[in-house]
Amino acid sequence: MSDTRATPVTTGSGHRRLSVRLPPGPAIAALRAPARPLLPPPAVEVWPREGLLWAWGTWHPDEVRTARCARATLVAVGQCLADSPTMHRDLRRAASDGHWERLTHWPGSYLLIVGHDDGLLTTYTDPAGQFPLYYAQHGDRTALSTRATAAAILAGTDGAPDTTVLAAHIVCPAVPELTAARTAFAGVRRLGGGEALRLDPSGTLTRWTYEPLSADDGTSFEDGAAHLRAALTRAVDLRTARSGRITADLSGGKDSTSLAFLAARTAPGPLESFVYHHPRLPAGDLEHALRYAAPTPSLHLRVTEGAETSLPYADLHLAEPTDQPDPAAVIGARLRLRLAHIARGGDGTHLTGEGGDAVLAAPPSYLGDLAAAGGLPHLVRHARALARMRHLSPARVTLRALRLAHTPAPRAWHDLAGALHEPADRPPQWLDAVAWWPAPGPEAAWLTPRMRHRLAELARQRARTADPEPASRTPGTRAALHEVRTSAAVQAHLTSLARPFGIWPQAPYLDGDVVRACMNLPLPRKADPFTAKPLLVAALSGLVPDPVLRRRTKGDYMAENYHGARRHAAHLRARLARSPLGDLGVIEPSRVLATLDRALAGLPTPFPALDRLLSADMWLTSHDNGQELP
Repeated sequence: MSDTRATPVTTGSGHRRLSVRLPPGPAIAALRAPARPLLPPPAVEVWPREGLLWAWGTWHPDEVRTARCARATLVAVGQCLADSPTMHRDLRRAASDGHWERLTHWPGSYLLIVGHDDGLLTTYTDPAGQFPLYYAQHGDRTALSTRATAAAILAGTDGAPDTTVLAAHIVCPAVPELTAARTAFAGVRRLGGGEALRLDPSGTLTRWTYEPLSADDGTSFEDGAAHLRAALTRAVDLRTARSGRITADLSGGKDSTSLAFLAARTAPGPLESFVYHHPRLPAGDLEHALRYAAPTPSLHLRVTEGAETSLPYADLHLAEPTDQPDPAAVIGARLRLRLAHIARGGDGTHLTGEGGDAVLAAPPSYLGDLAAAGGLPHLVRHARALARMRHLSPARVTLRALRLAHTPAPRAWHDLAGALHEPADRPPQWLDAVAWWPAPGPEAAWLTPRMRHRLAELARQRARTADPEPASRTPGTRAALHEVRTSAAVQAHLTSLARPFGIWPQAPYLDGDVVRACMNLPLPRKADPFTAKPLLVAALSGLVPDPVLRRRTKGDYMAENYHGARRHAAHLRARLARSPLGDLGVIEPSRVLATLDRALAGLPTPFPALDRLLSADMWLTSHDNGQELP
């Protein structure tokens, strides 16, 4: 890793010009230091003459919005869909009565930064966590930024990787609590979804959760559906009203297709909608997309055809550096192909269905919530139906749910430690997810014994020191919240990848109002083993064609993974053999290569874990090459 410690240069005014090379934008950053710092060009002050908040890089129109009153200023970064009079009115009210969290309830999804007249700076992330904030303290400096790289540089850390975080990223992605707020940069922390951070003039940081996204037992299914209908239609309508050009995914799946039909209601002219299809390796989406779009004049379906050059693992060496490891980087060629096709019609807003699975579906661990609630007949009915679909014994499913209901979180932490010490010899099954979190699969054996021991010790420490789970945080709600955070990260990475194309991907399912509407409904009430995503079906009935809402299947792109691995086997072997993850003592490359050999033979392969490993490798390689940290 390159040394990023900044050397201050004192100007004639007593301010300090930092001699650092800022990372590529766009980014916003704040820096507290004993003397007011001056950032080098191209950074400019967001609030002129205040010298605290800086921005640089090229932003989409309205991606950064500001408002000011006599006692405070604010910046909304992301997709704030409130009109300017509302923003200014609510800012004045908050400055008067101190209810700042009111400002997080505007339509859209955004990071909110508020500067107070007493020198405080308060930030609020969106409920889903699509627009996180990173922060670091080093010596007498405290830095906040929308990019982890910028926080590391401005705080003056050494930019070293946090190998524990990288290891957890590879084998324990479903347990973010294991490394808490740590990031891939040692010393840089992340403010996640629904959290707030206050920076006072002395550089002291205070962090808290302002939006826990807990369920309300008083919310009925009918109320939840009505709230979702209002929030989702508003989220789409506001975007079609303010976007010069708007397009949408129409994969044939329930989530994106529903959004395309909603947008077609109010979009000016036929809505350009896009579906991806590889002729040699069909995923099963195209036939559904064609069938739904054909009778709808307001939808103009375009097919993006995949090729050998767009397979997974193609051109990994050409991938742009990412701020944090991005598992989708391994399918970058496919994503770039899709974005280039959308961009042929010009710049614009593109709607995606990301987040739909997270906020609408119930994770398998909801069965534990059912068991804990004491509704045994209800549990048995669900367990029997789910077992039949997956060719399992209903008794096994029921007993697994009952066991989960009586497993406290500390016990789950100890079980995780044991699974890390003795990696499983089989891939996880659906039933394994009826748990606080699924245990790591065979990929845990990729880690060096020392690294597995380190993660296991961290799990045992969590068992000893973690605060008791609140009554509202059940295994099911914890898993559902994790899915929301994961989807938010996927969407954030896609937004970054799409920026050079002039395309702004937006995910209405991740809007604050939509997330609240879905998460407010207790999990067992939005789970129905006989109906896929019943909450969406009830919410959009009459707005979206019934055949769309009745689809139960999803596209399967696994064939592309196997074919891409075979086609790029030589590059993958060379990359894994010399991976810096091996040099850092994170993995044993020979074990990963053995897994790759299984994939090339067509045997079951933990591709998601392999993709996470490759994303960590690509992140390390790009930073070691000086592409990101100066």
